[in-house]
Amino acid sequence: MDYKALAAAVGNREGFGTQEWVYRVLRSGIVNGSLPGGMQLKQDEISAALNVSHIPVREALRQLEAQQLVTIHANRGATVTELSRKMLIDFMQVRAAISVDLLQSAIPQMTDADFAEFDAILDEQRTVNDLMTTEDLNFKFHEMLTARANNPVADMMMEMIHANIDRYLRSGFYSDAAARENSVVEHEAILNACKKRDIPAATKLLHNHIMDAVSRIPETVQ
Repeated sequence: MDYKALAAAVGNREGFGTQEWVYRVLRSGIVNGSLPGGMQLKQDEISAALNVSHIPVREALRQLEAQQLVTIHANRGATVTELSRKMLIDFMQVRAAISVDLLQSAIPQMTDADFAEFDAILDEQRTVNDLMTTEDLNFKFHEMLTARANNPVADMMMEMIHANIDRYLRSGFYSDAAARENSVVEHEAILNACKKRDIPAATKLLHNHIMDAVSRIPETVQ
């Protein structure tokens, strides 16, 4: 595995502690599929490639384990967590439930400035084709939907869930033009309901939007 290439994609360590930087490098590789489920992560190899000691690598792996992205085996090192189809669906159901609850609290607090930012995200989503940018915009849209709920604990859980789900869906969803177009249409419908302060409609649309992704789980995931 070319960990140096992963590090180059993330950028240099400026502004980050060594452990946080190593964590970001490994997490990026897991989420974008470069480090697939079941792959062994060797501390010696990572340390040498990133030119860091074993300590920040070990701590970064523990941080990834807390997000269920890595499994650490006693005396056998660490591997990228491999999720089953049921686990992915469980993650989606939890994501939908938390998202709906947060959106209920967020809609009354949304401002005209928020709606203008939503519109800007949608405008960019309509034109972009780059896979990474598409994923980033999708995450930003969903993050904004719940931001006004002001629940940092839920936000932390949602970030973990997003990372676990999207590493399995990204290649079949974000790279498919029809799927991207449908996603933007659904985002527009959710946003319009939010602008009308129609909480029942907005939450129902959001729940269905998230659960529709079940059909995008690759057939290889059993």
